[in-house]
Amino acid sequence: MPDPGALNARASEASRLISRLSKEKKRILVVTHIDADGLSSGSIAFHALLRMGAIASVRAIPDLDMKAIDALRSDQFDFYLFTDLGSGMIDQLTAAFGVNFLIVDHHQLPSEHAGRPNVLNAWSFGYDGGSEVSSSTMAYILALSLDERNKDLSPSAIIGALGDRQDSGPNRSLTGLNRKALEDGVEKGLITVSKDFLFHGRETRPIHEAIAMTYTPYLTGLSGAKDACLAALSNTGFVLKEHGRWRNLAELSDGERQKLLEVLTSFVGTGGDGSMVISELIGEIYSLRYEDALTPMHDAREFATLLNACGRMDATDVGIAISLGDRDTALSEALKLIGEYRLKLNKALQILQTAGDRVATHGDVAVVIGDEFIEERMTGSISSLLASSDKYRDKMVLVRTRSGDTELKFSSRLGASFPKEVNLGLIMKQAAEFVGGVGGGHSMAAGAKIPMTKRDEFTRAVLQKVAE
Repeated sequence: MPDPGALNARASEASRLISRLSKEKKRILVVTHIDADGLSSGSIAFHALLRMGAIASVRAIPDLDMKAIDALRSDQFDFYLFTDLGSGMIDQLTAAFGVNFLIVDHHQLPSEHAGRPNVLNAWSFGYDGGSEVSSSTMAYILALSLDERNKDLSPSAIIGALGDRQDSGPNRSLTGLNRKALEDGVEKGLITVSKDFLFHGRETRPIHEAIAMTYTPYLTGLSGAKDACLAALSNTGFVLKEHGRWRNLAELSDGERQKLLEVLTSFVGTGGDGSMVISELIGEIYSLRYEDALTPMHDAREFATLLNACGRMDATDVGIAISLGDRDTALSEALKLIGEYRLKLNKALQILQTAGDRVATHGDVAVVIGDEFIEERMTGSISSLLASSDKYRDKMVLVRTRSGDTELKFSSRLGASFPKEVNLGLIMKQAAEFVGGVGGGHSMAAGAKIPMTKRDEFTRAVLQKVAE
């Protein structure tokens, strides 16, 4: 059972510590992950620290392992605040930093660490960190404990939760503590909630481009294929232009929305999985009222995609700057990056579609071998896209690629129609530790980094645990 009282008490305890450090002018480093949830949670924490006058810096890293910990320790900050990272490395962090760190996270952690005062983790208080509270929402809870005026940071909590695909409630809605953060944003007049198609570029792109830009769920034959989308709609007589101007999805009538659904259904089918894909295309829209409606930041899901692109394209500083309010240089750079990001996704997916030897299916698991063409930072994006496609919705997708000269990076996701109850976070953690690596995550999304020489042992361990 969720225990909000205990959560608030732990957050208050953490906020008192941070307030003391701020008054003592201690140097605090916020360390966060590179994805949308990580960049959002790190930005929330950093923003709250700056507002209270703390001496703070922020840094995003792709993984927290011993190499990263050693690098952080060499910087000799007085205190380290980890967001969206650290729950699987508490013993190592304690050895490196003693008590001079705080973890704000939503990944599963060993039960023996749940009661530690310097761990603010959703699972410790009975919340499902995989579906009802993101790391950004946990950082938002800490920010509120520091100052109630930080309610204006609630949109970043929503962006992070959407980036982690936690819109798993009815009509693709946010639930749990994410919902509470959403309600705060609505109350402050920062967010509006409506229901419509969930295509990217719903308000800003021509209809066929918006469909092509949508990857979650992945629409085989349409996602990433602008010309195919244009042909599919044109062949049905769909009115795409009006007075010489391309129309967008927000302008469609109810009848046109129904006609569009019929076109999409012809691509994904009417069976169980096809119907599920279609149902995922309509749901709650979270609009940020203070953002320009002609930019990708007006829709919170598109904002999350923009941050993910920054992280995956090794431009985390740009993502953090946007989260902190930069709408000039950083935004211009991010808009360029997202185009490059989509091109990389398309290229990798095209290779997978044409090279049958790149995917090996072992029962309920599809192992994707991307050693030569999937970049390390892209494994999570690729695994998510494949798991959302109709072809792999009933599989666990395990994507592999190189990490430097001696290691391999793995990302895993569960398709929405996966037939078993498994916990990917535990599976990846146990299999990685078995071969001398590190791993962890959520029940439906997790990752690992292992020695390259242990590739086959790790894969066999994962397959065996999924089969149990």
